[in-house]
Amino acid sequence: MSEISGEITSHLAALGAGTRDRVVFAILTRNPHFIEDEAVTDADGVVRVDITNVVEGLLLRFRDGALERVRTTIRREGDYFPFPRPAELITGLDLVTATREDLGRVLGDPLPGSSDDAGSVDEVRHAVDGGNLTATFAAGELVSITVTRG
Repeated sequence: MSEISGEITSHLAALGAGTRDRVVFAILTRNPHFIEDEAVTDADGVVRVDITNVVEGLLLRFRDGALERVRTTIRREGDYFPFPRPAELITGLDLVTATREDLGRVLGDPLPGSSDDAGSVDEVRHAVDGGNLTATFAAGELVSITVTRG
């Protein structure tokens, strides 16, 4: 498991916290553009709520009241603008130009079986301090970073 530093550590620290927890509140108050979507209840009774900030390229997904994942957009994707501080998200990486090899240099070896190169999108997962980090690439470019609990 790799230690990680940068702004992403606040995302990792917030995993599992509720919407009103101070670590989630710290993320939400960095920028006034967060919008809470309507809660959706799956067929299995799981309640999901997304809190998004399309201006900063962030999606916080809550499952049954606890933060399940934080997705950070690196390149414009649909309505999501790119995260405005790509060099500050993970110390030692400029995510605008980062390659799979750059991620490996900073985060260590990826988890086994974490890549699917069969299509135009592939993912690389790394175990990091506080959870898992999934880097999604499309056409060879990093498009998003998602952190989840390990």
